[in-house]
Amino acid sequence: MIFPPVSAASKLEPYKRRLFIGAYGFEQRSLGWTAYQRGKASILNGAIVFQYKHPKGKNRTVELRKNLSALGVSAPKHIPYDTRQPHHIEDIIEKRFATLALGADEVVIDISAMTKLLILLCLDKLSNFAGTLRLEYSEGVDYAPTRKKYEKCKKNIDTIAFLPSRGFESIVRTKSLSSIRMQGQPVTMAAFTSFNEQLVRHMLGTINPHRLLFINGRPPRKDYAWRERATQEIHSKLIDEYSTDNPTDDKGLLTRVASTLDYRETISRIEEIYGQFGSHERIICAATSSKMQTVGLFFCKKRHPDIHIEYPTPDSYFVTGMSKGVSKVNEIVIPQFSEFVKTMRIKDDVPSEEGYQKISYVFEPNITAQ
Repeated sequence: MIFPPVSAASKLEPYKRRLFIGAYGFEQRSLGWTAYQRGKASILNGAIVFQYKHPKGKNRTVELRKNLSALGVSAPKHIPYDTRQPHHIEDIIEKRFATLALGADEVVIDISAMTKLLILLCLDKLSNFAGTLRLEYSEGVDYAPTRKKYEKCKKNIDTIAFLPSRGFESIVRTKSLSSIRMQGQPVTMAAFTSFNEQLVRHMLGTINPHRLLFINGRPPRKDYAWRERATQEIHSKLIDEYSTDNPTDDKGLLTRVASTLDYRETISRIEEIYGQFGSHERIICAATSSKMQTVGLFFCKKRHPDIHIEYPTPDSYFVTGMSKGVSKVNEIVIPQFSEFVKTMRIKDDVPSEEGYQKISYVFEPNITAQ
């Protein structure tokens, strides 16, 4: 099965019925797609926006509503989202999305300001949408922390206040992301490195896995290549503790790595894990990933419903410096989304090394120099 590439966002024309789904955010990139479409009047016929009840910073509500109005929607519908009580949001989304996309030719979902839980749940509840799905993601110009600041303070990483997120609040489990298959069997836990090691550590405290497999993140930009080693260093104690299952190359970097932007590499890594361990161990994935890696995680769940996903929520965010500006607006376009979701599931869902080798070639994208 071929997964569509990540490409530059298209400038849309007002010839199709479109529904916009997004969230109010405090970063400039939360306005990325709507600003990119400036001058394209009447390209949207409706909009629904998630409104955080306890925002981590001052959300750009007025700016986003102004942008949406210029694109054709003067009165977007809102879904309140209480991040302190996230367990209720799945049922709310399911009810609101049930008839939301009826009559729409395309759904534009901008994940730039969404939490990873919202990304997973929104995509899941859109699985029956028969039209074209346009998934939009805006990259920032700069991200916290800077290399200089990280190198200066990395020895006291637990006390650093400038990391993108800090600490741990709760673990969220939802019905659509859960699986009861192979309960009682040894657990293989797959987690993504980030700048918040506490997210994984607390997951370990509740799951107690047989093995822990890290997927390191590789930024697509050369000037941020240092972050691949940095996020590994932050998790070094856990990597050492589970060293048998986390091999490194001759440079000391984890060999299990996926782009933080190209979601297809995440699919490849999870498929490798599933092919090796899925027949005899329970696979639990921690959504500690980047936003685009989370998109890949969603598709893996749809391919293998027995994969179980849990979302550890951070305690706080570094509001003033998570990212600055908008460097690029990216897009994934999937026509006939419901049919795409139906056909991606592995019919013979019995994983094996041989079975993985037969299907792996369709997942690995052409990787350019990063």
